[in-house]
Amino acid sequence: MLKKSLIIKIHIFLFSCGCICHPGSAQNIPVEGTLFGRPFQTKVDHEFAKTMLTNPADSSVMRLFANYESRILNTETLSEITDHFSFDVATLFFLEKLYEQEENRKIQDFYLDMIDSLSLEDEASELSFLQDYFIAFVPGFRYEHINNGGNFLQQRLLFDAAGIAYELIGIEGTGRVGRNAEIIADRLQELSRHHNNMIVISVSKGGLETAMALGGLVDMQCISSIKAWINVGGILKGTPVADRWAKPFMRFWIACGLFWANIKVDLKGLLTDMSYIQGKDRYESLRIPPEIYTVNLIAVSLGQEQAKKTVFTSPNDSFSPLADAITENGLVVVEMGLDHYFRDIDLNTRMVALLHYINRQLILK
Repeated sequence: MLKKSLIIKIHIFLFSCGCICHPGSAQNIPVEGTLFGRPFQTKVDHEFAKTMLTNPADSSVMRLFANYESRILNTETLSEITDHFSFDVATLFFLEKLYEQEENRKIQDFYLDMIDSLSLEDEASELSFLQDYFIAFVPGFRYEHINNGGNFLQQRLLFDAAGIAYELIGIEGTGRVGRNAEIIADRLQELSRHHNNMIVISVSKGGLETAMALGGLVDMQCISSIKAWINVGGILKGTPVADRWAKPFMRFWIACGLFWANIKVDLKGLLTDMSYIQGKDRYESLRIPPEIYTVNLIAVSLGQEQAKKTVFTSPNDSFSPLADAITENGLVVVEMGLDHYFRDIDLNTRMVALLHYINRQLILK
């Protein structure tokens, strides 16, 4: 029992860190406003964020968007807005700019409408359209040992009930990013020889490894067989958390805990792979083939949770800056009120909604 507890703590050590409140951002202001064209209740960290939700036509809100109209929607821009205002102001700016894009608006509206209408009893029957597809799941960090959703267990059970063909690709749970990307590429190439209609679904660290596989390690025959990719909370640029824990003192204590628990991990290599500082060039070079219909599902929170500053300077899901968790040409779907773990929601319903929309778009192509 003690050993299991330590393993869980080590996992938290590797991908979390303590919080220091951002000056002036912990106001925790209740608000009833509108988001994505729907009534929305939350708490925010700044009065201006409240205005953005309750009166988006206010001159001050319009001025903010006008001032940043020509700026690229990236982490640098969002960091600047965060520094001038707060995390929540930058987050709402980010969400509004995404929702302005027609294709993002369509999929977000469909996603929310279907979640509202779909009952738990309907989920398996609603997947009948997937009979013509093969689903390849790419799991997350330490998926073999910790039941955090990174192994897609609930989704696989749903697919079993619906009779949908799938495979959980056997990457190394604590393996190096490059090695896992090769494993994914090799397996996708083999699967493409037997399946002409594949959908790849990845999560967390598996998103980076999948992006590397799709962006350069697989051949065109494989690409033509992969119709879509759902990137759930992908840590595409690495995480600033890894840079914090890569410091010698921090790394020493993690290494001691791993040794005591008999967990074999190339800690230095893993932290290097997941370094946000060192991941910029790799991120900029990621080019997902346009033939693959790509959807990014991100978790976004507002209020007291988002108002805490750790190693982050811009809106984030607790592991990745939000702007770095999406692919360049992919659609973006937002799940509000959550962090990187997507806890306390029925993710099966969300997956059914996304797959329905993707199938409709693939039919129209």
